[in-house]
Amino acid sequence: MGRKSIARKIERGEYHVTRHAYDQMVARDIYIRQVHDAILNGRVVGKWEERGGVKLAIIGPRFNGDFLKVVVKDLEVPKVITVCYPYEEVD
Repeated sequence: MGRKSIARKIERGEYHVTRHAYDQMVARDIYIRQVHDAILNGRVVGKWEERGGVKLAIIGPRFNGDFLKVVVKDLEVPKVITVCYPYEEVD
């Protein structure tokens, strides 16, 4: 699958958010709509195999010009693992 497949599922509301991701969103004042937008409009900057599936690191824009980094496990029902501000250079 990949980012586009995940994005389609996110648009339909077919995803899970881990407790860790939720806690990070609250701590960083990030709203779920911003996570959706980052996944829908972002690009994959990392991809790795892990037990039970593939994880993708996606960097996408926020409403104010900042960027978010979202790590999503690519499953039948995608799982948002964590959300943060990227430390990578964003062009």
